[in-house]
Amino acid sequence: MEPLLTSSSTGFNLKQADGCWYESFCSDVVHGKIRLEDDNVCCKDVELHRVQDVGDILPSPWREVSWCNTTTENLRKDFVSYNMLLESLPRVKALLLGPVGSGKSSFISSIRSTMYNRIVHLPSIGTAVEGFTQKMTTYDIRVNQRGPQSVLSFCDVMAIGDDDSAGLSFSDALAVIKGHIPEGYKFQRGVPVSDTVSGYIANPTLNEQIHCVLFVLDASKVTSYPSSLESTLRKLHSAISDMRIAQLILLTHVDQVCLAVQKDLQDVYSSRAVQDKMQKAGELVGLPLSYVLPVKNYVSRLTVDSSTDILLLSVVMSILQAVDDTFEDQYSNPVLKSDLDNFQKKCVLKTCSGNYNE
Repeated sequence: MEPLLTSSSTGFNLKQADGCWYESFCSDVVHGKIRLEDDNVCCKDVELHRVQDVGDILPSPWREVSWCNTTTENLRKDFVSYNMLLESLPRVKALLLGPVGSGKSSFISSIRSTMYNRIVHLPSIGTAVEGFTQKMTTYDIRVNQRGPQSVLSFCDVMAIGDDDSAGLSFSDALAVIKGHIPEGYKFQRGVPVSDTVSGYIANPTLNEQIHCVLFVLDASKVTSYPSSLESTLRKLHSAISDMRIAQLILLTHVDQVCLAVQKDLQDVYSSRAVQDKMQKAGELVGLPLSYVLPVKNYVSRLTVDSSTDILLLSVVMSILQAVDDTFEDQYSNPVLKSDLDNFQKKCVLKTCSGNYNE
């Protein structure tokens, strides 16, 4: 059997022969198969280590985070006690939109895991070529298991595709956002939602509408998404902006794009690779970098982790604050019931006319 040869550009070479490893140093190295002319040292045991390029890690983080248990608890308390600007709005509904495998359902499960302080296993999580989630499903977020509901709930729907024929259509996405789609509705590719659907909500109230849209993208795929998906994302962003609804980008699987972050999530804002992926995610949708939030979902661990919780809880706080920011210029505080009724009437008129502009 021909000896196994490995080499590096520095002239260090290894050869395995007769059960032993031999190392040698050459000043003239040609990559590929080379003949070691001088076997200097026989090694019984060899360990090979990959060294992280120091250029991957910035000298200082570009977003400051206090990575400690106190931060986790403070974020959790802030979330649980959060009071919305709209006193007449009891709960914020955030919609998750993303391509197949982006981690929408896993994110919801991860948020519940954070609140329950244990890993939660939802029955609606799985893998499928065309996406596992097929129905309109709303998940309330409780402050603890069997405890009271928080001010936030998440809506999960079919994954968006490169075009209307490959996933959730553009018109169906807008119908969900405007509150027309009933809970449990099963989406059908090529069959747009209409008012003939059982349970169709013709005149949705503000409480039945979506208040924030989260574009969920996979950090490990964000540079390889097709241009057709980018067009879909930008079209959605434009329509949602015209409807004056808060938007954010959720970048999942950030631990898969940088070895340092994989080993220590606290390096997430010191990683050039993660920063580049976040920048790309913003460009895909058409939102600034400040709207992009990195997370790591609980997909392999069996216990919760403080650093992971900090990123997850930071997302829920950003959602609530983004919704408040959106409504701040539309209402006085405290909110009068008449103000809310007037806003709902405007939304209904816009829905009927098909015009999303003010």
